[in-house]
Amino acid sequence: MQTIQLSDAREHKTQRHPRVRISTPFSCILASLETRWWFRRSISAVGLVYDLSPHGVCVSTEVLIRTGEQIALTLRLTKAAPPAEVAVATVCWMNYPFYGFAFRRISESSLKQLTEYMNAVGSAKERGMWKI
Repeated sequence: MQTIQLSDAREHKTQRHPRVRISTPFSCILASLETRWWFRRSISAVGLVYDLSPHGVCVSTEVLIRTGEQIALTLRLTKAAPPAEVAVATVCWMNYPFYGFAFRRISESSLKQLTEYMNAVGSAKERGMWKI
């Protein structure tokens, strides 16, 4: 599986990439890439995706995550397709329970899935169909 390394730019004041607001949030799985000494393993949690771009995502979750922490994400875009996997995403901002993640490493196939999903959601909104 070939992965794409995305820039390590820190917090952006303006958004440079097209993004899609998700009218019906879908689920995702977050897995910490850092082990916490008191658990001696990485932490996994469930979240909801509210906003999506090819380079990042806005997720709500009950788990406390630090800005700068690296997370692996599994995004369940549709029931019919396999989940999109983000190998490394960095927490850029937080406003608990919402977090902004910037994708750092993602496979080409997952990036293609995200782009196709965004195009489908954008087309549905233009036609007045909000749910996919």
